[in-house]
Amino acid sequence: MFAYPWGVSEDDLTGDFFGLMRHLPDEAVLIPFLDLIQRQYPDRDIRPQHFEQAEVLLWPDYEIPKEWRTQFNRPDIPAERRRSKHYIVPDAVLIVGHYTFIVEAEKSHSIEAEQLFQQYMIGQRMFVTPTQGRRKVYTVLINTDQMRPSACRITATDESTGIAVSAGDSVPRYIEKRARMLGEACDVDEVSRRFLWVSWHHIGKLAEEVIEVYGHRQDRVSMIISRFLSGFKEMTDREGYYPVRVYRADDPDEVVVEDYDLVPATGLFPAWEDCLPDVDPGDIPLLRVREKSLQWDPDAFEGSRMNPTDIPAAKLMPDMTDDLARRSIRPDAIRILSEQRG
Repeated sequence: MFAYPWGVSEDDLTGDFFGLMRHLPDEAVLIPFLDLIQRQYPDRDIRPQHFEQAEVLLWPDYEIPKEWRTQFNRPDIPAERRRSKHYIVPDAVLIVGHYTFIVEAEKSHSIEAEQLFQQYMIGQRMFVTPTQGRRKVYTVLINTDQMRPSACRITATDESTGIAVSAGDSVPRYIEKRARMLGEACDVDEVSRRFLWVSWHHIGKLAEEVIEVYGHRQDRVSMIISRFLSGFKEMTDREGYYPVRVYRADDPDEVVVEDYDLVPATGLFPAWEDCLPDVDPGDIPLLRVREKSLQWDPDAFEGSRMNPTDIPAAKLMPDMTDDLARRSIRPDAIRILSEQRG
């Protein structure tokens, strides 16, 4: 658990976080997670005050009603390419007292509006029934954005109904329009109240807060909780999932730094002597910020000990050198290239 040498996928994040939620005591992960969402949406009644039991399901499958099967497709896909869909599989479902949270987790800025629509409709069909009583069903999106998503990013028109969705429609508006395409009534204000969002950055911070609580306790349960959450926190740290403030260009108090050395300013590499013993950070243009973003500027190599032509990728794929430089050039490779050139 928590060790992924080839990188962390969204399923790894989902399985680790909600797996801990499933097996650790409710007060360790589940209740802090509900409190986190409640803080994001203080006007909603999200966290039940009292509940006897909770159930955490990972990748459960729900059968789609027959009348929806041919319609559960993105509306921008031509009808002749659509396939009948028999099941829908959310990433996680939390059943807490009279509350149900259907979770769609993404490891990106992705907003899969069609999946959110399908999960919302299945939630209403499966959990809002006379036998379920006054159950509250929420659809929860987790991704790496820094604010609640504002647009569905899909443009299409349904041929049979003439109902159109546009890229600028909000996710609740998209859900409402898609429901009308199915012939189902749906109130957009109610959908908006039932659609929730939280970032993996906030979940990383949540793990940090829980560790702070249990790390000072010496009982066996607290030590187990702290140990598991520490492993998860290390993974989120490696992924860079820590809360950051969103830049607001219209805020007069914002300060823009035009050009500065990335390493001293952010502390991403606090110990140069450990990772680059033979290279001066100032000689590595890869680690400089140019025009407010991390860029690889070939002109910056002039006068340095390293030439971009020493990198095979610069010759073979010149249009991809920026991405390769940021993702593929490791410190040990830079050192080897420098030694060979010297």
